[in-house]
Amino acid sequence: MENNIPRFISITGVKKSGKTTTIEYLVPLLKKMNLKIGTVKIAFKDVTVDVNEEHYDIERHRKVLPEKSLFKSKIETAFFINTQLSLREALKEFSKGLDLILIEGFPEDLEGIPQIALIKELNQEKELVNDFTVAISSIPEFSIKSSHAKYVDFYDLVNVVQKSALPLFPKLNCLHCGYNDCNLLIKEIIAGNKTVNDCEILEQENARVIVKINDSILPCNNFVQDIFEKVISGLISSLKVEERDLNKAEIKIKFTNNRN
Repeated sequence: MENNIPRFISITGVKKSGKTTTIEYLVPLLKKMNLKIGTVKIAFKDVTVDVNEEHYDIERHRKVLPEKSLFKSKIETAFFINTQLSLREALKEFSKGLDLILIEGFPEDLEGIPQIALIKELNQEKELVNDFTVAISSIPEFSIKSSHAKYVDFYDLVNVVQKSALPLFPKLNCLHCGYNDCNLLIKEIIAGNKTVNDCEILEQENARVIVKINDSILPCNNFVQDIFEKVISGLISSLKVEERDLNKAEIKIKFTNNRN
């Protein structure tokens, strides 16, 4: 598996369980490991981002629904994508150029992503632990030591993040791994029964040659990718395009029902 594929892990828990506090603790430690870190907050209700009243014009920009808006001041830069994206689409776009992304949210919103569950009272484990839970912990303020098998001391969570974060799986349910649902494979990886390499499609998203059938990626091994690349390069060479100008080529084939 490519080392440069961004990995994700989430911090979950009930309200006021210390999710943001945990992210504040983890980010500086992970940055010391020369990792490029991103953080994500998933709102639990429909809200919009408040912009300082002094800069209200950016809200006026957004209300006319351009595809994107950019707010730039001398201290920060903020991009607004004025489109409703799925969580996976948003995370894919956000994660470009990052190594590790920490997501703050609630368990039900984060299926398919490894979860660290935070408790603030004993016996909350049952309501928070699911098949995507990689660890249970509690911030020092609550002084809780759970007897659950997945309990990890708060100060050891940085090791859990490093070990348990996973790439964002394609959610194509392509059956190539032997399961009819990507989440089933992810559960098995978290349980230690499978590895990321059991997903044939994951690496294909960053492959040199990507073949899609009805928008679903078709796995191509290196031999097949080499053939495609050589054939297409040969065709393009007849156009006398400089090799340094070659970056991306697309071919679309429309199949008809009356093929022989």
